[in-house]
Amino acid sequence: MNKMYYYHERENQIKYYYHHLEDTAENYGIFRGKPREFVLKNGIFNLFGGIQENCKLYFEQEGITWWGENKSMHLPSGHLVSSQINCLNHLFALRTDDSAVRMMMEKVTGIQIKKVLPSPIDKDEGYITFEFARKNKELLGEKNETRGAKCTSVDALVYVLTMEKKKVLIPVEWKYTETYQGTEAKQESLDRYPKRILPDSNLNGWTNLYKADPYYELIRQTLLIEQIIHNKETSGIEADDYFHIMVVPNDHAELKNAIEEKYIPTLQNKSKFRIIDPQSLLSPLESNAKYKDLITYLQTRYW
Repeated sequence: MNKMYYYHERENQIKYYYHHLEDTAENYGIFRGKPREFVLKNGIFNLFGGIQENCKLYFEQEGITWWGENKSMHLPSGHLVSSQINCLNHLFALRTDDSAVRMMMEKVTGIQIKKVLPSPIDKDEGYITFEFARKNKELLGEKNETRGAKCTSVDALVYVLTMEKKKVLIPVEWKYTETYQGTEAKQESLDRYPKRILPDSNLNGWTNLYKADPYYELIRQTLLIEQIIHNKETSGIEADDYFHIMVVPNDHAELKNAIEEKYIPTLQNKSKFRIIDPQSLLSPLESNAKYKDLITYLQTRYW
């Protein structure tokens, strides 16, 4: 994939910095060993103002690793086009509002939700889990299970009870400007995952397409969630089914098309997977006065 969309968004974010952040945050932070115009020196200012302290506290409390150049300092990335930051800016403010989460999830999945259940792994009662991972060593044979670092994790996860009284896991893979060059995973990893495909998996066997991202990420998430459901005693999570969401900006047409044309055809039940644009995902909240500041921020910065 070419990086046209990445460069386009990077320029947009640099403009956003000079119009909205320059008075409160310094840029030319270090990225890949050099000062960069598109990187903030303090990544906390990369987050929506309404979530900065709570988001940092949540990551500390849950032992989650930040992505990027500031993780050793336990701070968010200052990179203005970070997808982790993009995800948190869209969703974190909604984390404790079960009504808002229900409206979003009903829109994207079509599931009639009776109740949004609290996170199955977080210490406090939130309704969106970030950097979800669970028993990865046992369920996937991975060497690590630290949330957000060196293991299969899901950017965000919602846990719901349907009107039919089924418990459903909704993993959300969040993309922003990612491009992929087709580099294949290491053979050690490729040997690990095909044997984790269950007989009733939504993956129709193993295909060479899965050897490289973004498909490699999606199949590992699928396998993790299916293993959690199949091995309830090991996972400690009661769930009957799942619905996989991938968030991709509509303007990132190359990535969106790649998923639609290559990945989705490999699924047995295609109705359990959906791609949605970030603005469309949050559209049920656009007229909600409670989220006026958040929506204005997202419209100004990203939409």
